[in-house]
Amino acid sequence: MAHITHHHEPARHWQDWVNMILGALMVASPWLFGYAPLEGATMNAVIIGFLVFALSALSLTLLDDWEAYISAGLGVWLILSPWLLGFALYDPARLAHLAIGILVVAVAVLEVWQSRPRS
Repeated sequence: MAHITHHHEPARHWQDWVNMILGALMVASPWLFGYAPLEGATMNAVIIGFLVFALSALSLTLLDDWEAYISAGLGVWLILSPWLLGFALYDPARLAHLAIGILVVAVAVLEVWQSRPRS
């Protein structure tokens, strides 16, 4: 039987749980912050929030490095999407995307940094 090694240590799962919470918050943000009538912003929040949540939940079982890089990319998309999708003038939508995007990127960068090989 092959022995499987994982990069994560159990104490490092907190990043996945934090990003799951951030993903759920992103999904709920159109209704929490009152921008649900903005269809593009709402669809973006729900889709990207779900992806952040699902990816982080999957990472709890797969325990692989690639998840943090994809999460960082999704966070960058959240940061840029108000301008790319045309809802940057709507403060609640823009600020929700920026704040959660920055936090997702920060958690992903920290996860990558903590999982690097130690010499």
